[in-house]
Amino acid sequence: MATTRMPNVKVYRSRGREYLYYRRGKDFSISLPGPENSPAFMAAYKAAEKQFIAERESGGTVADAITMYLSSARYREMKPSSQKEYRRLLDKMREAFGHLIVKSITVRMVDDLRDKHAERPVEWNRLRSRMATVWDVYKKKYPIFVDVNPWEESERFDEPPSDQNRPWPEDVLRTVLTEATPAFRALLVALLLTAQRISDVIAYTRDQYDPKARTLRFQQSKLSRVGGWMVLHVPALLTEMLEAYPGVDNLLLSTPQGKPWKKVNAEETLRNMRERLGLPRYTLHDLRATGPTILKMLGVENRALRAITGHTSDRNLEIYLRGADNYRLAVETQDKLAETFGSLIREATAAGNQKKQSGATGRASRRAKAESKPSLIRLRK
Repeated sequence: MATTRMPNVKVYRSRGREYLYYRRGKDFSISLPGPENSPAFMAAYKAAEKQFIAERESGGTVADAITMYLSSARYREMKPSSQKEYRRLLDKMREAFGHLIVKSITVRMVDDLRDKHAERPVEWNRLRSRMATVWDVYKKKYPIFVDVNPWEESERFDEPPSDQNRPWPEDVLRTVLTEATPAFRALLVALLLTAQRISDVIAYTRDQYDPKARTLRFQQSKLSRVGGWMVLHVPALLTEMLEAYPGVDNLLLSTPQGKPWKKVNAEETLRNMRERLGLPRYTLHDLRATGPTILKMLGVENRALRAITGHTSDRNLEIYLRGADNYRLAVETQDKLAETFGSLIREATAAGNQKKQSGATGRASRRAKAESKPSLIRLRK
């Protein structure tokens, strides 16, 4: 007589043995004892079914939340390289914690995971940021199951100082522009004045450029999946460069050999120039941050800066500003500080010691004390 199989029971056979599982979806699987339909099997089956129902009533699993995020617009709008990196991190989380209920994840559990990443602060910060976004996406759909975001509650690690997005100093910019070939100079000026990524600048075409309206309409490659269209004004200085050193075919910019620029070629050109001139390490991507940083220090609002750079939030923009957003406030407060103590400092300076060394401290003091002591030679005399 054939055995009636219970719903959601899967049978796997290996090396002559039979393995029974209660399976629901991709992420819920519980081993069941054999033989099938025995009292022990039925008890385990009912327990598994209760557990599945309880978990679904209390919210989905971490794996469910990750799957939801990977299907969201926030993930799909990223460039492929970012998607690949985030999926790598999330696959690790799915493998380790995918079976856990979202609601069961506490701040303490996240902090324990943070402690395990103490030697890898950068990786933890990326993982924390991505999982916080996963929780946000899940919370919007199922707010009843998520009270707090434990990933946001857990702290970031301090990371080693990064040299990315450093604005070029004026002396470096002047030297590079002076030494660059006309074609490379045109590329650098386009990078500086449009504040775009090098991958977008080398792809500017004549079809995108309207010399009469002095506009440049293009689609940012990083955001092309969700639009990313930009319309930028072309200053007269950039117009001069584009007309003086026109690119080949339909491109606005090209190499000195009359070929299309490639990112690797442009970066290699700058690297060789830095080495030849003995300049510190500044990159083409740093040049993208140079204009917005200077404009911010001049008091330009973030909204206007984002209209140039294409950033969708102040949070992303501030990565490029590197503290310049507080510069205007610092100027005012420091001027007030100098004004408050100005008279005191000037009076003390005018009436104070004008010698190069005071003789009261440091090496001068020790030397004076040594000279004042009677030497053995003097005592013997």
